[in-house]
Amino acid sequence: MHRPPARRIGILAGGKSLPIEIAESLKSRGVPVHVVALEGEAGEEIERFSPTWVNWGQIGKIIASFKKAECSRIVIAGSVKRPDLATVQPDMGLFRALPTVLRLIRVGGDDAILRGVIEYLQTFDLQIIGVSEIAPELLLPVGRFAGPSERFTDLTDVGLGFGVLEALAPFDVGQAVIVSGGKVVAIEAAEGTDRMLERMTKLRHKQLRAKQPVARGFLVKAPKAGQDLRVDLPAIGPDTVRAVAAGDLNGIAVEGGRVLALERGTMSSLAETHRISIIGFERDDPRLQLSSPNEGCDAPRADYSVRILGQRKMPDWAKADAFKGANVIAASDRFGVGKVAIVARRHVLAVEAGEGVEAAISRAASVRQWGNGFWSRRVGVAVVAAGRDLSREVVAQVADAGLAGIAVVLRKFAASVSADVVAEAERRRLFVVGLE
Repeated sequence: MHRPPARRIGILAGGKSLPIEIAESLKSRGVPVHVVALEGEAGEEIERFSPTWVNWGQIGKIIASFKKAECSRIVIAGSVKRPDLATVQPDMGLFRALPTVLRLIRVGGDDAILRGVIEYLQTFDLQIIGVSEIAPELLLPVGRFAGPSERFTDLTDVGLGFGVLEALAPFDVGQAVIVSGGKVVAIEAAEGTDRMLERMTKLRHKQLRAKQPVARGFLVKAPKAGQDLRVDLPAIGPDTVRAVAAGDLNGIAVEGGRVLALERGTMSSLAETHRISIIGFERDDPRLQLSSPNEGCDAPRADYSVRILGQRKMPDWAKADAFKGANVIAASDRFGVGKVAIVARRHVLAVEAGEGVEAAISRAASVRQWGNGFWSRRVGVAVVAAGRDLSREVVAQVADAGLAGIAVVLRKFAASVSADVVAEAERRRLFVVGLE
């Protein structure tokens, strides 16, 4: 019986190997593809699929290219960096979509933005599909994939890691944490997994040079609850294994069937060489003893009582950032982390995980959303868990990071904010408030 030819599938390609692996998987099954590649993101290797190259601002060209190729089903794949809006080259399609674009920038975290992008593309009869639908073989399954089997102490770290991810999922924080010796040592936020691993490695090497004891541990990675898996599946690959080995961790734990494994042949070989365990777990694996994400912490609050601590008032637009940061701190507290959370336009830029308030603020300054040159005003709030952690030096860092102000979670028996700190904030044109 004659089968009709497979309909062409469109690929909007970002960086790394995923778009190429999807295209190769489809072509091996006789499914034609049309690739639209993002400039500054997709690599030169995508050229063998004769892509149409576009700038982030060429929304009209993206849609027109898929339409011309008669693609009704689109997969969005590959790593992307949030663009600096000062460098975007717009076309008429972007101007038509401008109300949607501005709404997405204001609306909040990455999940909300991606949902908005899907909804917008679907208005042009473009159906967004997920990798699991067209290339399920790229997902890492449940069970040991490579490297040594897990040990009992590893299971403790992995269970804690999944617990942190579940607790922070409602706030769209990140997809990965590092747990070492029963302690959370890094939480991914806007920086991404690679940079989180890099800073963790630098910190561990510094500790070793100081002859401090350093436990090994696990990178734990999983999608966030409620996340749209069509466009934002977490992924690991050879670079992840190299970074985990450099940080002297025992392995990588993921939620089996819900995390992509890129360049799996190379990744497996590296894992065996460096004795790095790569294991897919089910969330309800009884060995992990995963506690409830709400255990021991209050439900997220939509509103707080705001106490002005200086002369400068908190703008209304900053309240959502401050309240979200306070909720992140409340969720993090039971894991012994979260001295500060930095939030800008509802995007969580950084969550402190043992490195200290100043280091977390410094990290957030390097991952400002949508480009440093686009916004002329200060945006974002550093939410500090206790007044004792707020010093004149921290205030200076907040100002240098381009944030608008500081919110301190006021708790019973917590140290209050000193007058000289408030005065320093006033001098630097920052608001200081307490959240009760």
